Amino acid sequence: MGSSAYDYEGIPVGFYDAVFRGGNPVRRLWHLSKFERVLDCLPPRDAGSLLDIGCFAGSFLSLVSQTRFARQLGVDILHSQVEYARARYGTGFREFRHLPDLRGLATVQETFDCITAIEIIEHLAPDEACELLRQIAVRLAPGGRLVMTTPNYTSAWPILEAVLNRFSDVTYEEQHVTRFDYFRIERQLRDLYPDFERDFTVELKTTTHLFTPFLAGLSFRAARRLSRLVSHQKWRLPFGNLVMLVVRRKGRSEGQVAEDSAAWA
Repeated sequence: MGSSAYDYEGIPVGFYDAVFRGGNPVRRLWHLSKFERVLDCLPPRDAGSLLDIGCFAGSFLSLVSQTRFARQLGVDILHSQVEYARARYGTGFREFRHLPDLRGLATVQETFDCITAIEIIEHLAPDEACELLRQIAVRLAPGGRLVMTTPNYTSAWPILEAVLNRFSDVTYEEQHVTRFDYFRIERQLRDLYPDFERDFTVELKTTTHLFTPFLAGLSFRAARRLSRLVSHQKWRLPFGNLVMLVVRRKGRSEGQVAEDSAAWA
């Protein structure tokens, strides 16, 4: 899902899934480590339902077992990518659905216990980002958890982006239209969506991908093990290349939220 200024249909079908499954080891670990960090922020079992907004080719949901989320839905505006995801990773408990635009989320007539938005919001213009957060507030059950990642522009990311724009198969110069950073992201989200504090409570703000993906060129296994040494709850360095935010939908009692948070930790 992204702003209409960039032709996302030009991205080859299954491109990022191919990178994730067997591409360059640095890019492969980049995606795997990102997905693993997001999974770390979700309940480990019997968590009910999960909505992945901007699922693209279905790579992330392909890692999520039925025992963890019995109901899984991935949505995206790219019809060909959704067809790829459906054919490759669709199951009786995992559905992929094409939406014409962000407002199409209104056609999803159900609420979810957890929602993920993995590197989506930076692709949206301010009005689109506001609509995304509004739709999430409607679709996320009271007490439910949203996990969001986005590039951190107070890290080495701007340099990486410039390199990727020059040498990668896919460029990001026109894709990333709204830029976030670790220090300002909460204020930025409040500015984009004035009801943010009314609807959500921030549980965790951290970063990931400081340097371990780049070690995968030497040893994928060693770099992956290194990336798993420090849990997301303990990592507080603000200069990782991705910001990760975990927020809770308001609406449950403090006792229920505390009980859930203790089980998650």
